[in-house]
Amino acid sequence: MPSTSHSAVRHHSGLQQIVKGTMLTAKKTMIAKILSSRNKWAICDRTLYPIYYLLLILGLNQSIRPNNSLLFRIYSWLVFCLLLFTTIRKFNQIGVRPNGTRETMQEFFANPRSLITLCNALIMMSGLLASLQLYTLGAKRLKPLKILCQFSLNVRSKEAERRQFIINTFLAVLSGVLALTMAATYALSKWGYILYIVGTPNLDTETIFCVLLDSYALFVSRAAISALAILFYQHCSVIRRSIKHLINEMVPAEQDECPLPDASLQKIHDCQISYQRIFNGKAVIEEYYSFVLFYSYGVCIPIFCFLMFVVMSSQSICWSEVVSIVIWIINAILVLLLFSLPAFMIHEDGDRLVASSFRMYHETFHEERDLTVLSQMTFFTFQIHSTKLTLSACNYFYMDRSILLSLFSAILTYFLILWEFDIKNKTIGGGDIGNHTLLP
Repeated sequence: MPSTSHSAVRHHSGLQQIVKGTMLTAKKTMIAKILSSRNKWAICDRTLYPIYYLLLILGLNQSIRPNNSLLFRIYSWLVFCLLLFTTIRKFNQIGVRPNGTRETMQEFFANPRSLITLCNALIMMSGLLASLQLYTLGAKRLKPLKILCQFSLNVRSKEAERRQFIINTFLAVLSGVLALTMAATYALSKWGYILYIVGTPNLDTETIFCVLLDSYALFVSRAAISALAILFYQHCSVIRRSIKHLINEMVPAEQDECPLPDASLQKIHDCQISYQRIFNGKAVIEEYYSFVLFYSYGVCIPIFCFLMFVVMSSQSICWSEVVSIVIWIINAILVLLLFSLPAFMIHEDGDRLVASSFRMYHETFHEERDLTVLSQMTFFTFQIHSTKLTLSACNYFYMDRSILLSLFSAILTYFLILWEFDIKNKTIGGGDIGNHTLLP
């Protein structure tokens, strides 16, 4: 009897483990299906899951596609329509007084709250464009990036994978918290609990429901911009890892001083294939993110200018207004850095790749200077030198460190123009227009 009872217990325990394992597998399969339907988002590996969860909450994880469930498609369409409606509505509110009449140009620049309305409209427009970009990102046309990513996963250590997962989790949580804080300060400023300068005019037509819609749209917009910037950072990281591996392949630490011609030709051929994959991956990133880089810089310039102008034109400012403006600046700087630094690093890694190609040119020859090896190596060096790995923003400017100097100079220039315009208004209007009395 004891033996039979013990056997039954073991059988029951084994059955529980099987059921538990089956349920766990089904749960993982369900999550993977929701987060990455038909591998649409499977650009890399599980280190991107925090970003996928953020996109799932926002309704921007490509669930708008026909191959997803009806529930997620409805949610995604509702989010997109909400962003479109609130963006148009917010642009229509620019320069509107509480009674519904329009401000003149001088009154508009004399009222910091109208400038904040313009900043909110720009953020909503950026969020709408970012959501469109997230909807259109697909795995089929990202195949070059997937090839590079699968190759980089084979040479990545477990420690590096764990560190990348922690970084992505931190970025996703930080983006969500900052977006939620910005939406909360907007709602609280509307209801008069905190803030004044960084608020927007309280229109007579606005209800609590309208304020909640605008707050949610601000949350989704800011989080969508940050999520897209994080994905850009991840995609650029794939390119950078591949470039570093190619450099190590071109000029290894230990190699034969006089390699045979066949070995040299094979090495050059392998390097050419690796470089072409890297260039194809860079072309895909530029195709999807070129316009994103362009409007991100275009939106950051007026936001920084208007925030500086609001602070400088305020006669007094309280702690809650300082906190709100700091949150605005942190959001803008975070997005700017996530879009800028990876692109700068790709440009610099591309320069190192050019230098490595010239070094490889002198270190891969046979003593007899085989003409076939010479011609192949010359062509490979010319290929790397003529097709530089530098991202562009709609071909208007290239992403290197010099663009930051242009950005700062543009912000300072436009800020000084606004300030001069404000001083002239004070002088001409005798202080009636330019006294910066905030309209309710």
